[in-house]
Amino acid sequence: MSTLQLKLNAGRGRPLRLDDDPITIGRHPDNRLRISDDMASRHHCIIEPLGGGKFRLRDLGSRNGTKLNGNKVGESMLQPGDVIQIGKLEMLVEERQNDVIARVQDGDGEADGPTLQSRPSKKAEERAPWIDELTSIINAFAVTGVDDENLKIIDADGKPSDALGGTGPGPRSMRLLLRVASRTRATDIHCEPKGEGMNIRMRVDGQMVWITELPNDVGERMLGLVKNACQMKSAARDAVQDGHFSCRFPDRRVEYRVSVTPSVHGQKMVVRILDQRGVPTSLSDLGLVGYMHERIRAVTMQDSGLLLVCGPTGSGKTTTLYNALREIDRDTRNVITIEDPVEYQLEGVTQMPIDEKKGNTFNTLLRSVLRQDPDVILLGEVRDEETARTAMQAAMTGHLVFSTVHSKDSISAVFRLLDLRVEPYLVANALNLVLAQRLVRTLCDACKQSVTVTPGQANKIGRFLGTKTQICAPVGCTKCIKTGYRGRHALFELLDFNDELRDVVLRNPSIQAMRKIIDQGLFTTLQQFGYRLVSDGVTSMEEVDRVAGSS
Repeated sequence: MSTLQLKLNAGRGRPLRLDDDPITIGRHPDNRLRISDDMASRHHCIIEPLGGGKFRLRDLGSRNGTKLNGNKVGESMLQPGDVIQIGKLEMLVEERQNDVIARVQDGDGEADGPTLQSRPSKKAEERAPWIDELTSIINAFAVTGVDDENLKIIDADGKPSDALGGTGPGPRSMRLLLRVASRTRATDIHCEPKGEGMNIRMRVDGQMVWITELPNDVGERMLGLVKNACQMKSAARDAVQDGHFSCRFPDRRVEYRVSVTPSVHGQKMVVRILDQRGVPTSLSDLGLVGYMHERIRAVTMQDSGLLLVCGPTGSGKTTTLYNALREIDRDTRNVITIEDPVEYQLEGVTQMPIDEKKGNTFNTLLRSVLRQDPDVILLGEVRDEETARTAMQAAMTGHLVFSTVHSKDSISAVFRLLDLRVEPYLVANALNLVLAQRLVRTLCDACKQSVTVTPGQANKIGRFLGTKTQICAPVGCTKCIKTGYRGRHALFELLDFNDELRDVVLRNPSIQAMRKIIDQGLFTTLQQFGYRLVSDGVTSMEEVDRVAGSS
């Protein structure tokens, strides 16, 4: 007998199986399913088991009501395909695939087939829910003419490994996960033990997306294969371990960095994916506005100066700086980078990794590099006073310096340097450009829909819409893992240092004083850049407000 499960219509989060225990839903912490929507009541509704695989949805006197398939209900029987709506939250009622096999693997119920301790038949493995879920994602992201079934693992020693060569559930799950990550262009794979199974989530377009749940035995085998490829100690279950391996696809080689950490329910593994496919390879590929592109390119032609890129982790700062380096004639200039870590190799560039255990910090390596006759220096990050001061002195003494700093926008980057106790005259005279950036998800072309602009939205983006009355919003389909988004686009904000700005920094710098000078010239904020993308149907209002709303 099959059972039902609840799944978020947005496609994110692990499905919740409907079982013999009632499921209470609401904002109160005591609810079995707690939601944070302000439209929901503290005790909103309940899903009650009636036996025989039947379930009833009952409203608990909520102030905004419980909707089933768009209609408010007091109580109603649930069927596969029903959509429960509470405020903005929508949940799909669906039949759990191959439920008999799932119950055997999870240890539920008595079995006419294999028990938990016995090895499932090959037929049962082929029909396991996790295989169906992973295969469906691979098929949804299929690319014509691309065959990624035959993968080869290269271990940490650079030798071929047979980790993917077997037909058992361990090699099969690892092979499917690598293919899903490749197809969806995920940047990280999270394998999280939860007692009853191992949850698999991936970071796709900067957001965590639930992918599937592996049975514990399958998850353990897959984890063992990865640890073996990384040359980790398989028996050290309570130790923090780091490693790496690579995988050879038919068209490229992909590097993976692995971190294994003990947790309450077992070992959690996070795999960072370093795939250069689809990464911009020139300034013109970044999506810069014309004047920004020309100004950055002009700085790369100079003999000295400082280009500072700011933004949070994962906002694409390193990619931007690498593409700025590609504008430089590396045959006639000595280019050196100091990075933590070196992620991608650039031809014609000397790249140095940070190793604090050996005393190779940003500052010590920077001082050493200055004795290496450099023309151009890429400094991975300005973290402290000494590094900041040394970098700026280098920019003022005939070197072209590229670096990054963590700040929310271009103006804040200036004050970040001043907070590091760098002298105002160094900041004012060394800086040429400050580029702030963020990454927003782009709408899925297969499912995005046009919506009418609300009065509140019109107040924000009216100047960018012109005569348009509609913008695009996310929906969600199989081609975007139900997120409504596929791919990312950068937002940029360029602060060009001129004499007036230098005077402000030298005298008594304040945000108001800098804004007054900036507004007299050509300046676009991160939010304004995003609203232009909204008007062009590239992304949504919600996405721009999420990423750049406070900038």
